[in-house]
Amino acid sequence: MKHASFDERLDGILVRAAIRLQERMRLAYFRGNLTSYLNRIGLGKFMDASTLERGSLLELQDQAAVQLAGQIRKARAKGYLKDLLEKLNMLEILHDDKHIRTVSLGQERKQEQKKACLKMVEGENKRSAMTEDEKRELLKNFKVIK
Repeated sequence: MKHASFDERLDGILVRAAIRLQERMRLAYFRGNLTSYLNRIGLGKFMDASTLERGSLLELQDQAAVQLAGQIRKARAKGYLKDLLEKLNMLEILHDDKHIRTVSLGQERKQEQKKACLKMVEGENKRSAMTEDEKRELLKNFKVIK
């Protein structure tokens, strides 16, 4: 999927950043250090102290996603988007969408089963596993023309 302009690309970056942030917030929540994670990436200072103290995952995810989108838009306007994403450890979302896999698991498994690489190795090993007598017998079928 090729983006026509940077505004469309920015929308894709915002969506991927929000998803990644929510995944990381969920992981931090279950480890018990959600507020410290938000403070470490700089989003905790934009949130209500009472909401941070309660530590409600759903409320904090919504607020954090909105704040992150605002920060990304501001960073893009001022020209430091790459630095911001590097600080958030999300620099890989700037790259093209080509590396993102959209194949469902069922189709992926079918493609893996169709590979013929093992047959090639099997064919090569038959020849090398032959004894000297079998090789001589095989060569008798071929005549050398001089």
